[in-house]
Amino acid sequence: MKRLRRAGIKSSELKIEPNNIKNKVNAELNADLRERKVYMKSKILKTTVIAMAITILLATSVFAMSPAGQTAINSIIAYFSSEKAAEMTDVTKLVQYNEEIGKSFSKDGYTLTLDNVAADDNFIHVFYTIKSDSVPFYEGDSIDAAIYSDAVNNQMITECMINGSYAGRGNHNSYDGYFEDNYTYKAASKYNVAVSDIPDNFKVELYADIVSKEESVKNNAVISKLYDDKLKQITDDERASVWYISADVDKSKVKLESITKEIGVRLNWSGAMIEKAVFSPFGNQLVVSTEKDTADDAIACIDNFALYDENDIALDILNTDLTSSTDDSSRNSLEFLKADKNTKQLKFVPIIYLEHGDSDVTEQKIGTYPLEYQISDYGKIVVTDIRISDGMIEIDYYKDGFVMYDPGFVLTDENGKNAEPEGKLGCTLYNDVHYDTNSYTARYVYEEYTKDGRKVSFSEKVSADKIKESFINLGVYKMDYIKLDFDKAVTVNF
Repeated sequence: MKRLRRAGIKSSELKIEPNNIKNKVNAELNADLRERKVYMKSKILKTTVIAMAITILLATSVFAMSPAGQTAINSIIAYFSSEKAAEMTDVTKLVQYNEEIGKSFSKDGYTLTLDNVAADDNFIHVFYTIKSDSVPFYEGDSIDAAIYSDAVNNQMITECMINGSYAGRGNHNSYDGYFEDNYTYKAASKYNVAVSDIPDNFKVELYADIVSKEESVKNNAVISKLYDDKLKQITDDERASVWYISADVDKSKVKLESITKEIGVRLNWSGAMIEKAVFSPFGNQLVVSTEKDTADDAIACIDNFALYDENDIALDILNTDLTSSTDDSSRNSLEFLKADKNTKQLKFVPIIYLEHGDSDVTEQKIGTYPLEYQISDYGKIVVTDIRISDGMIEIDYYKDGFVMYDPGFVLTDENGKNAEPEGKLGCTLYNDVHYDTNSYTARYVYEEYTKDGRKVSFSEKVSADKIKESFINLGVYKMDYIKLDFDKAVTVNF
């Protein structure tokens, strides 16, 4: 809920009028074709935050895993048994280092089960299941229904405490869920704990409660206490009034693979302090602090460098929320790819923003791959495949060299006009990270919802055939407004 407040969105607006939120997301994410620029990261993040909230509350499905991958992990983490399961981290690593919990709590016709926990020094993944004993969450075959429906007229909300602190404050958390059937909802939460120094042995507490569609979550007597910075004591009676599960977790088995490198170097061009780098199977992170008083100033200090290793390979810094993990805006963490515990050097190179006009678009005809787009003197986007299906366009790509943020893709017809069906407000843009290959998939998903959160079938205008008729060229915005100052780079050797 804190993410919603930061984005200026009321929780009631999300639950009752999902389309209002989707339109707000896309109004910023998808500007007019020739006016869309590669936004500053803080602006992109606001729309990403709202899109994440839609995923949480509307249970948006995600990309499918391979059948072979599903077979290998079905018996270990049940969440991944569906093609709708999200690859929140390298799945093979999650399987290798997870701890099976299997604790359940039943009340009022619903059962909450804490299935698995996978933890290292950067992230804690919590997998859980909500099952209705008799009343279905939705009727018929509409497996894209929201977690609440007309049948039950309410929403099951879940929150997590880690070692006595509210887990939802992390600045790079993610949530995904899907319906396994009419009665069963499976979910996964990924919590960023890089700035929290979680010990090897810690406690996970999962709270859940029913909230009607008309009720604000903040008015829930028990759940609202979890958001309190001073953490008012929750009594045993209050825990008994909700769905509550606790479990002790040991993350020491991943210790040899999760390595923390203390750095303590200040970037003299910005005032940001690089505290440490944490290399782990679940994602590498930099913990960065500043002495700035406001979040905007802190972000400006942090979000201004490129990252290279000892082989001069640019390490992708993911486009993630840079809002602090607490109300104190002085500490943030940045996740980066293409490195591991054997990395011997990190080089921090200042980014200089040049003052000149709009960036140009470089375009190519789709159909033959790979497509290479040189977007600056320092890097390019390589598109390896484009898949078009009913209601969705998927663009697979990776970054070769230094590329800031997510690429600004432009879809046009043979005359250079907008080829995104029903205009840019007709879709939501997601960007999936494939940790095992250091690559990405940009997904344009055309989805509509009713007032009660049910997904509406896509119209004929966004069928695969219609999209293929107009989508001929793919463009990428150049980033010729930046320069890297290698002369002032700060190098850290391990």
